[in-house]
Amino acid sequence: MKPIENIEDFLAGAMTSLLEMKDQIEGLPALSLSQLPVGETLVLSIDMNNGFAIEGALSSPRVGEMVPPTAQFLNRCMREGYRVEAYSDCHTAGSVELESYPPHCMEGSWEHQLVDELSQLGLPVTPKNSTNAFFAKPSLCLDGISNLVITGCCTDICIYQCAIALKAYLNEHNQKIRVIVPVDLVETYDGPGHNGDLLNLIFLSSMLSNGIEVVASLN
Repeated sequence: MKPIENIEDFLAGAMTSLLEMKDQIEGLPALSLSQLPVGETLVLSIDMNNGFAIEGALSSPRVGEMVPPTAQFLNRCMREGYRVEAYSDCHTAGSVELESYPPHCMEGSWEHQLVDELSQLGLPVTPKNSTNAFFAKPSLCLDGISNLVITGCCTDICIYQCAIALKAYLNEHNQKIRVIVPVDLVETYDGPGHNGDLLNLIFLSSMLSNGIEVVASLN
């Protein structure tokens, strides 16, 4: 990366780009769940656990606010016969990821467990030891699947990595499976050097440019 020599020009250009991204994301169409055939659709829920939504070193009120709509959506999917699977962070003292993040969602802890609203749905849960759910279950069965829906947190980390990895894998093997991310069912957090609104825009836009089907909602 070349150094930024003129900060005023850089900020002006960044503002233009951000406004374009904002218009792009806010102008996205909605998608109807009924357009996705039940037997051909897999819905993934990522990291909607107590450690990110309720309490813990990496918990966020923004993620907590996603619990009711997420539970409502996943409950509807299950009632209508869609295949739904959940992933949840699960670390040990030896997890290398903890060199980058504070201890969170430790194995056997309350933080690792799905929030009650999702736990009550009886979802199958795959533990993951990294930010990328794609690597937690390399044997994920995609036979007969033509639509992959990804929901949960965080937009710029776990959601982004899973969606991009899945799309790259599918492209590598010339598999035409739609990877769909509904804007209203993903969220990130606010923190020092981490503006949630800004990073939602940037990473949702990046997913779009990489062939992910980002939609306003899945109703």
